[in-house]
Amino acid sequence: MAKDKPATGLRERSKQLRIDRIVDAALEILRENPDENLTLDRVAARAEVAPMTVFNLIGNRDQLWNAMTDRALKSLEPSSVAITDPRERAYAIVEEVVRVLRSDPDVFRQLLAGWSQSGRVLQHDPTAALIDCLHQALREGTAKPGVNARKYGEVLAAGLIGTIHQWTAGLLSDRAFRLRARAVVDVVFDAARP
Repeated sequence: MAKDKPATGLRERSKQLRIDRIVDAALEILRENPDENLTLDRVAARAEVAPMTVFNLIGNRDQLWNAMTDRALKSLEPSSVAITDPRERAYAIVEEVVRVLRSDPDVFRQLLAGWSQSGRVLQHDPTAALIDCLHQALREGTAKPGVNARKYGEVLAAGLIGTIHQWTAGLLSDRAFRLRARAVVDVVFDAARP
């Protein structure tokens, strides 16, 4: 019998509320003034905490961007896409990434353009789910034998990340972003076809 998780203490709840307030404040600043420099001091002032509180609870600027990215991407779970056809599943994963990024474009464009570690999508990275789609295609015979599912999946993910960065830089409209992301799936799956 599983034990119930102990209730969170008042101190931990208070700490989490301050963390949430800090991350919310940083995201609000990005939405309101995407071209202004996001500093820990500005975030602290908006969250009504001391700058040292931001540093103690979250960390430096990169850690703040990491926390904002995690919050902004919380609804993205590529491994939970449950479609039986591997190509259609890859489309759905890519569509989900595009949908989430387009849902808050000012924030995501700033997060991706201003964050030194923007190539990492943290735990929301769709690469493993895309590789799994190619493994499934191999099992079902819709990919030619000998296809290296890992390499093909990594190429698919790299193409998606490149497309994301083109959208971030304003080189692609929202519609072109979606179409280009889907085209990456087509290119990889067509190359893997028997």
